[in-house]
Amino acid sequence: MQDNHRDTVRRIAALASVPLAEERSADLALSLPFVRVAVAALAAIEYRDADPEAPFPPRPKATP
Repeated sequence: MQDNHRDTVRRIAALASVPLAEERSADLALSLPFVRVAVAALAAIEYRDADPEAPFPPRPKATP
């Protein structure tokens, strides 16, 4: 299973033309399952009613 994550990390880096050292790819492979969960959670959100032109809420003023 771990080798599968490493292969996925290597492919993503290659597609992005990012040089990746072997020890770095091993570290990134450990985080891949968490990234997949986060991406799935974002994909599950219904954005249909979102207004892309809506302004951000005003920032609260800093108190001295």
